[in-house]
Amino acid sequence: MTGRSTPTWLDEPCPAWCVRVHLEDDHPEDRYHQSEPSILAGVAGAGDQVPMTASLRPLTLGVRLGRHVGDAGVWLTIESLEASLPRLVLTDATAQDLLPRLAQQLSLLGVTD
Repeated sequence: MTGRSTPTWLDEPCPAWCVRVHLEDDHPEDRYHQSEPSILAGVAGAGDQVPMTASLRPLTLGVRLGRHVGDAGVWLTIESLEASLPRLVLTDATAQDLLPRLAQQLSLLGVTD
């Protein structure tokens, strides 16, 4: 927020990872902290068609942290940067639990670090 005044509604410091610009007229639902996304090319879909691959499309995925102002909980989102869906929102604890399970599934394919 360099060069900007702090909005009156922002009564807490931003986490070190927050890159979001907070403005006085931010809607209450838009008052959250957000990190810079890690970006990767991907393929995703709703999975609501048979075969499942029929709904897949290429997209750019963003992975980032977020936390609503005043909340203690941090979430991690994995979402399309081009559209509102697909989006996966995980608590930080769930995201941490997911890591070894992803590695376990990838190991079935012979994929290692």
